[in-house]
Amino acid sequence: MKTKAVLISIVLGGVIVSVPAARPVLAADSTTKAGNPGDFSDRDRMKSSEDEKKQLEQALKTGEEKDFYRRELDKMSWQITAVNYNKPDYLEYEIVKGPSTYEVQVTFDKNSRKANKVDVEWNMWKADATERALKGQKVDYPRGTTSNASRYSERDRMKSSKNEKTKLEQALKTGEEKDFYRRQLEKMGRQITSVNYDKPDYVEYEIVKGPSTYEVQLDFDKNSHKANKLSVTYNGWKADATNKALKAHQDRQASR
Repeated sequence: MKTKAVLISIVLGGVIVSVPAARPVLAADSTTKAGNPGDFSDRDRMKSSEDEKKQLEQALKTGEEKDFYRRELDKMSWQITAVNYNKPDYLEYEIVKGPSTYEVQVTFDKNSRKANKVDVEWNMWKADATERALKGQKVDYPRGTTSNASRYSERDRMKSSKNEKTKLEQALKTGEEKDFYRRQLEKMGRQITSVNYDKPDYVEYEIVKGPSTYEVQLDFDKNSHKANKLSVTYNGWKADATNKALKAHQDRQASR
């Protein structure tokens, strides 16, 4: 439907002049809707990536020495984009293949030098080279270990983020209607940077505060319109607006 122009008549020197009324300027919403929510939704991506993750876990078996893991990843066409740790008893890789990325954590026995534990984790906190590789840019094998590795290591970050995640889950209780969650997040100083889904029975937000980001997933009862399930997950697949908010915080910290 076309918007009708509104005319205002003004008397100037005895002549009536009609001019269009100024349109009101609406404040821009800081929240953006994800263009293709399936690309960024942790719930969607984890479902589609589960088989791939299991294949990696089966191939990267325990009982092998360190060199085996690099060779095996190369054989499976996974690119090692970051070596976060490379110690006698612990190795941590970030790997990329097409749109997929994982973190491989290998713990070694100090005597036999063979792996006694292998974990493949969703790569939530990505090194810069990993981000570039996911965008299709050429990335060489790392010359050394990642600078400030604790900033990107899943093992390190999970420890420090667990309390923050628990506080969010406790504050965002079930049994409330949709508007409550937006208000509660704002009250806690969390910026909603992306609305991946906004359906009557399901809402999914990406949120940012400082260097931290999470994904809030809410299922609603169709009759009462109140939340009957709440999940707060580490935000592994981030919308562009979320990445921009995190980058802005990083730039502010660097300029201090």
